[in-house]
Parts: sequence; structure tokens; C-alpha cells
Amino acid sequence: MIDLIPYFLNGLIVGSIYGLIAIGLSFIFGILRIINVAHGSFVMLGAYTAYFFFVLWAYPPLLSIFAGLFFGMLMGLALYYAIIKPLSKIGELHVLVALFALGSLIAEIARIVWGPDVVGFTWNVGSVAVSGYVIQFSQLAGAAAALSIALLLQLMLYRTNFGRSIRAVVQDPVGAQMVGIDVDRVFALSTAIGIGLTTAGGVLLTLFIPVGINPYMGDPYTLMAFVIAVMGGLESTMGAYIAGLIFGEILSLGYPLFSRLGFAGPYQMSLFIGFVILILFLLFRPTGLFRS
Repeated sequence: MIDLIPYFLNGLIVGSIYGLIAIGLSFIFGILRIINVAHGSFVMLGAYTAYFFFVLWAYPPLLSIFAGLFFGMLMGLALYYAIIKPLSKIGELHVLVALFALGSLIAEIARIVWGPDVVGFTWNVGSVAVSGYVIQFSQLAGAAAALSIALLLQLMLYRTNFGRSIRAVVQDPVGAQMVGIDVDRVFALSTAIGIGLTTAGGVLLTLFIPVGINPYMGDPYTLMAFVIAVMGGLESTMGAYIAGLIFGEILSLGYPLFSRLGFAGPYQMSLFIGFVILILFLLFRPTGLFRS
């Protein structure tokens, strides 16, 4: 008999990080109607931010979140004004192609700057055993940080003037502009926030991949974030977070079940089930679990 409790807890913890990463994709799409296909490259940059802050200055990842968030927001502003804004006037396809090229460019620059080798670190601050499964306090703290960021984003959207401006622009950009809202500013800051959330997610991801940071790690997280965002509803940020928890459970619970059934690649089978769920959502519930 498989004790699924540890796997369930692990799914919630890692799913919280997946949810935060997916929020960055969902947030930008919900406001700008643009799918950031370079999403994973910004996750990778967030992971390298945590790595170098830890190795060079012994900063724990929870403090590196602020550096990752700030760095990501600066890149988001540059991304909007250098690529999204000028190319949006030509067509959405041009933006998509440019973002695809940007993702590859960022990965290659990272390879030149930091090298192709896989790196990582371990931040050990203690652990607790649950049903024989060891849960690191650092990972619990990372999951709590991801949840806190998701809740703060909701608070910003529904309890601040800027959040009300965002929702007004999403509902009616022309009407929002007529009542004095600077739509271009909303788009720029929303892109900055979306990329900042993505790099912050990359920072926290390092707590779960102690030897897995490399320049080409981003692409799987682009696909994963897209699956999660579609499940939760591409225009729902909190839906993306909850869908991240669900996806984390699929991967975590699927591993022992597929291992028990004798599959050679239980993790890959869990991913396969996740993509099957994506197709089912696109066919039967394209709006996802939650509406915007």
C-alpha cells in the first residue's frame, strides 16, 4: 500500500511555485492579450539570480526574491517599450515571433555569460518528517512566499487605484482612456509586474532543483505555465495559482502510481497526463476552471 500523504504534501508545496510561475504568464495575457513564449527564459534568469546571490553574497533565496522581482520588472519595462509596444502596431504575430526569438537569445546569452554546465545550491535550514518523508523548511518557506505574493497581487488588483485601472483597461481600453486612464502606462507596468512575478518564481524554483539550473532550463517551464494557465483560466491570476496546485498534485501523485504500475518513466507519464488534461480543457472548457 502506497502512503500518498507525503506525495500529496509535496504536490501542494511544489505546486505553489508552479502556480506563481504561471501567474506571470496569465497576468500578461489577461491584460495585453499576448502569450509570452519567452516566459521560461525569465524563469531561468530568476533562478540564476538566486544562485549568484547565494554563491557570491550568501543571500538566502527568500531575500533574493526582492532582487529577482526588481530585476524582472526592469526587464519587463524594457520588453514592453522595445518589443511589445512597437510591434503591436504591426500585428500580434510579429510580437509572438519576436518573443520566441528573444527567448532563444536570452538562453544563448546566458550560456555565453555563465557557461553550459548545470549548477545549483542547497539552502539547508532544517526539515520535518511526515510519514517518513522529509520536507525541507526552506521549501515550506518558498511555498508560503509564493502564496503570499499571489494574495498580494489579488489585493493590488481589487483594493488599489492602479488595480482598478487595470481592470478598467481589460474591460474597455477605449472607455478607460476616455475617462483619463493612461492605457499605455497600465500596459507597461502590467508587463513589468508579469515578468517580475516570473523571475520571482524562478528564484523560488531553485529550492526544488538544487542541481538543475542551466541556460536551457526555461522551455519546459514555458509549456508547464501554459498548461497551468489554461487549466485555471488564461485571464484569471488566482485561477492560475490554484491550477498550479492541481498540476503539482498530478505530477507528485502520478509518480508513485505510475511507478507501481511498472512504467519506465513515471515522471514523464505524469507530464503526459497533464498535457492530456490541457487538451481536454481546450476542447470542453476553454475558459478554464475560473473566469477572469
